[in-house]
Amino acid sequence: MDINKYNKSELEQVYAILKKYRDLKKNIGKKSDEVIYFELNNEKKILIEYFTDLKIEEIKDFLKNLYKKHFDTDIDLNKATFKANPDLKWWVRIFLWDDMVDISFENIYNKISKI
Repeated sequence: MDINKYNKSELEQVYAILKKYRDLKKNIGKKSDEVIYFELNNEKKILIEYFTDLKIEEIKDFLKNLYKKHFDTDIDLNKATFKANPDLKWWVRIFLWDDMVDISFENIYNKISKI
């Protein structure tokens, strides 16, 4: 890599990123890779954990509304990471970075099971 082709401001930006990465690596370990990636790409980390019997296609609009209501942000579900979690039992957990909201579907399940 020839660093002579970069100007001073570009090298300072790279230095600042590397310094931040080093500090993050010391403080939070493996998660620093993820933090730097999303920061450099100007993206938000979106994770949705759901009970295995739920069909994501059926609740996508509901999930978008949850993110709008709880995090005051519009999301693109195509960029979200979906993770099945059998321990949730009619729950959905939504994450935006390190913030999390648990949403219960148990009440809805009980109403539907009576029909």
